[in-house]
Amino acid sequence: MAQEESIARSILDVVGRGNVRSAEHCMTRLRLELVDAGSVDQNQLKKISGVKGVVRTGSQLQIIFGPGLAERVTAAVASELKSGQGGPAQAPARTQSTIEQKAASPGVRGFLKKIANIFLPLLPAIIGSGLIIGLTNFFVRIGWITDQTTVAGVPLLAVLQVLGGTFLGFMHILVGMNAAREYGGPGAIGALAGMLLIAPSLQNIPNMAPGRGGIIGALIAGAFLGWLYKTVNRRMPDTISVMATPFITVLVGGAVILFVVQPIGFYASNWIATGVKALLDVGGPLVGAVLAGTFLPMVMLGIHQGTVPIHVELINSLGNTPLLPILAMAGAGQVGASLAVYVKTRDRELRQIILSALPVGILGIGEPLIYGVTLPLGRPFIAACLGGAVGGAFIAVTKIGALALGVSGVLLAFLVTSPVLYLLGILISYAAGFAIAYVMGFDESLAQNSRTFAFTAD
Repeated sequence: MAQEESIARSILDVVGRGNVRSAEHCMTRLRLELVDAGSVDQNQLKKISGVKGVVRTGSQLQIIFGPGLAERVTAAVASELKSGQGGPAQAPARTQSTIEQKAASPGVRGFLKKIANIFLPLLPAIIGSGLIIGLTNFFVRIGWITDQTTVAGVPLLAVLQVLGGTFLGFMHILVGMNAAREYGGPGAIGALAGMLLIAPSLQNIPNMAPGRGGIIGALIAGAFLGWLYKTVNRRMPDTISVMATPFITVLVGGAVILFVVQPIGFYASNWIATGVKALLDVGGPLVGAVLAGTFLPMVMLGIHQGTVPIHVELINSLGNTPLLPILAMAGAGQVGASLAVYVKTRDRELRQIILSALPVGILGIGEPLIYGVTLPLGRPFIAACLGGAVGGAFIAVTKIGALALGVSGVLLAFLVTSPVLYLLGILISYAAGFAIAYVMGFDESLAQNSRTFAFTAD
């Protein structure tokens, strides 16, 4: 039996097949939407091989594995559920209507969860396209690729621009599709909402232009059209709903998107871009320190994906996102703090955990170090935040921006406007995190918590 299959069955034995409503993943976490998350014994989950931590937020249980394994385990869980070979089903302690009411309740966490659900499925394409764009710009900058560079007679720069830029050019469609699904409508209706915002024929309508609403507009348009479709369909007689519902949705909702949502998205996008730029211009190092210093808690709660649409809008409006290099310093501060723990601890197993988690931490994937090292030990987590704050202040002063989205850590150097200054910021964060954690120290008796860790944020 493959490792991921064994892990999946162990998880389902604890959670219960009948308790699982859906299973999905991000780069490091298996995310289980449960009927009754409160009935799950998190201590049993923590004992499963490969599990680095458990986070419960409302009805969702997030099980941290790290990059690669999270995706494989999710696929194995889905396969187990489909084949009916999972663990014994649990009787839910709450009714389905109660769960749905809770899921539908307003609030910052609920909104950020929806944002994450919209953008998480897009991250592989965003990262792949972003890396191609960043590496292409880097090689053009150093002269390795020019307009005249060809491979087998094919212009290399043109090919790379197609590979890197196509997804970002049409991302509105997928954002609209996912947003519509989140708000109860069919994906195709949301995709249409995104298409309306980038349609070339918009240039024939006064005061309109393709892409004017931005990604924020696509997000609003997809959510609105999904909600409208669901609302109209509920009130439409069954005999005509198959034709009348989509017709009314597209006609009425499409007009609202063109004449209301598009301007709102346009002004919201501009506000985000000018607001962030003004904030960094005025606040400078203080703002950079606060942003970087508070990013690890956002990662800990799993709500950091809510920054993705902001990055995209900044790239569209300013040509780069100054936020991404600043926030990347948080992970660097944690690397430094973890190195300090490695130097000071005499616990062999903890040292092994640190060694196994450091490579992905250096590449910008922070969860293994958060849940395996710094957070269970307490003070090192605070030191990691402070170390990241120092680096964030430095990056804010340098005004570095990322030209595209991709993984953070050292690899982000290929995507930023000044690789040398960015790497210097990484080293500053390493050093600050290490020094602060070394001075603060930690309680060696808490090292056993680094094997497994659970966190609840209701």
